[in-house]
Amino acid sequence: MINKLRDWGCDVEEALERFVNDQELYCTCFSMFLADDSFNALKQSVECGNCKASFEACHTLKGVAGNLGAGPLYAEICVLTEKLRSGNLDDAMHHVENIFKYRDEALNLIAG
Repeated sequence: MINKLRDWGCDVEEALERFVNDQELYCTCFSMFLADDSFNALKQSVECGNCKASFEACHTLKGVAGNLGAGPLYAEICVLTEKLRSGNLDDAMHHVENIFKYRDEALNLIAG
């Protein structure tokens, strides 16, 4: 799984430093992150036009994704977080769709 995530664009080496090089813990946390309810909370709050709730869910995801070095998923979450921070919901659903696309790619990587 580590090599697959690295090849996908994750900064595994930096992330593993945060996990005291415990690859099993890192993989477990990465899997738990991909199942986090904040993904659905983000989508639902964007659909409802609730910028504050959208920002909170996105910011939560950003912190965890950053600690995991979650590559393209983290990058997309960062873009949306900054838009939402400024109160901008324009194109937010497009970013949410990309976030879910990258999350699904990561799920497929670790499942295979």
